Amino acid sequence: MNIKDITRDALMLALLIICSQISIPLLGVPLTMQTFAVGIVATSLSLQDSLLVISVYLVMGGIGLPVFSNFAGGISIFLSPLGGYLIGFIIYVILTGIWLKFSSNTRLEISLANLLGASVQLIFGTIWLKYWNNLSWSTSLMTGLAPFIIPGIIKIYLVAVVSQKMQKVLKFE
Repeated sequence: MNIKDITRDALMLALLIICSQISIPLLGVPLTMQTFAVGIVATSLSLQDSLLVISVYLVMGGIGLPVFSNFAGGISIFLSPLGGYLIGFIIYVILTGIWLKFSSNTRLEISLANLLGASVQLIFGTIWLKYWNNLSWSTSLMTGLAPFIIPGIIKIYLVAVVSQKMQKVLKFE
């Protein structure tokens, strides 16, 4: 890893931390721009670098640095109904990164790859929410999944547009 790679990864980590603070509180799970930033990371970086950025982010939050939504941090976040959504970021970057590694990286391919990653991350978080709170499936789906479908689709489109522009301007390739 050279200075350029370290700087690029640090900028992606900073983007993730900043986007985590853009939040609309909802009942149970806040709507944030975290997943937008996770999509940018997964799309713009190699799988190895994406996992590094997400892992550093999760460790920073886990040790108590206020990097999660609403400046939250600490291991207690992982041991809460929200923990599944955060851990799901790892799944998101793995699925998206693998898809993009073997695709043409067109806007459609980027969108489909992020749709897969974001969907599995959201489903993982919803299942975690269900079992953590001992909720019914219908309540879990209505609080942990349904409110995020349309905003998720919008964020995926933005990821496809922004990541292509970023790669051209910053020459991440």
